[in-house]
Amino acid sequence: MIIEPTTRWLPQNAADREMVRHEMNAIISSHHFRNSKRYPALLKYVVDKTLDGCADQLKERTLGIEVFDRPPDYDTNADPVVRFTAGEIRKRIAQYYHENGKCSRLQIDLPLGCYVPEFTFRPVDPAEAYGEEKVALELSEPQSLTGTSDIQQGRVHSSADDLHMPGAGGKLTRHRIIKYGRRAAMLLTAVACVGLYIAHRATQPTLSEKMWGPLLKEPGSILFVVGNGPRGLFSSTSQSEQVNAANPPHGAYNHISFNEAVSLSRLADVLVKHSKPYQVKEADLATLQDMRDRPVVLIGAYNNNWTMRLTAAMRFHFEKDNLIVRIVDAGDPSNRDWAVDYTKPYSAALYDYAIVARYVDPTTSGEILIVAGIGAYGTEAASGAAATPQAVDNLLAGLPAGWESKNLEMVVKTAIINGEAGPPTLVGSTTW
Repeated sequence: MIIEPTTRWLPQNAADREMVRHEMNAIISSHHFRNSKRYPALLKYVVDKTLDGCADQLKERTLGIEVFDRPPDYDTNADPVVRFTAGEIRKRIAQYYHENGKCSRLQIDLPLGCYVPEFTFRPVDPAEAYGEEKVALELSEPQSLTGTSDIQQGRVHSSADDLHMPGAGGKLTRHRIIKYGRRAAMLLTAVACVGLYIAHRATQPTLSEKMWGPLLKEPGSILFVVGNGPRGLFSSTSQSEQVNAANPPHGAYNHISFNEAVSLSRLADVLVKHSKPYQVKEADLATLQDMRDRPVVLIGAYNNNWTMRLTAAMRFHFEKDNLIVRIVDAGDPSNRDWAVDYTKPYSAALYDYAIVARYVDPTTSGEILIVAGIGAYGTEAASGAAATPQAVDNLLAGLPAGWESKNLEMVVKTAIINGEAGPPTLVGSTTW
């Protein structure tokens, strides 16, 4: 059981600061951080600066210069190394505490929207505290009995029921032996049951494994088809320039956007952990023959013609109405909320929406996983919804029983915060 932090805390003295640094060192020495140079470097820098009372200096440009050796005039939009690294740190910290929650009384977090870490105390698990108190009482009770005779306690036993304890200064009756023997047996039974439960849970597939199961069990490699080039949302150059920041132009050395690259990295990491081989092709170069009779992961929507083609007949699909782009629910046509208004710059949007679908497609005759947002931030959030264990757990836990053996399509929403995609939230789903 993971206990959520409840009390924010600010270190007051040298001992407090040392406690925070000890927790930070435990985090960066974990397997989530130790194979990277960037993630520990940024986390250590922001924690040290906060402990030194310089939290007001933790701005994106300053971090880029001080931590990543960028020039003072570097373009933070063209080089979002700080935002990307901070996003990965948040994900890895969440994974660390998911695995080590019961061992940590102090928690370090990097909140969305800023680079100043927060420190919180994690309360003691009430069940755990009760268990410790109960054990202490059990251990202390026999000692109190040895100092008081049975006659003083109003209990008289025959000499045949009394077992003297040499050197103990008292005696332990057969009644008490039976009593504590029963307690010991109950304790051993409880321990055995907990052990069996833990062993059972360890053999059960996680929600993430259930999500990916149909693709992973197929023989051979999985094909990633990644959206490339302009998204094709608009016909005129002046209109397409409005979304240029989120959709870089197609060219010989600029095939996919940064957000698609992040999405591909997250999804490929799932396959690496399961030793599953994969291939990658740009959407413009992928053919139907490439995708036949094999698992396929489609990344991106309007810059991926295969996504647009295969989702057209599904309950949730993409639709463009002049400069309004939305995800339409065929089961509820009146719902027009899942939209991005491109009459305004995409960088000014507050929310984006995406489709995450896993199903057997009749066109390719194989398992398909679709991770596709209206815009680039939607696609990035969708990749987290499909690949990040914590996000997968949050999204899939509320689905109807038996979803893992059915075709599945979901709509997720993400808030765009300071140029980053926030955590995905489920706003629509269907199974068949």
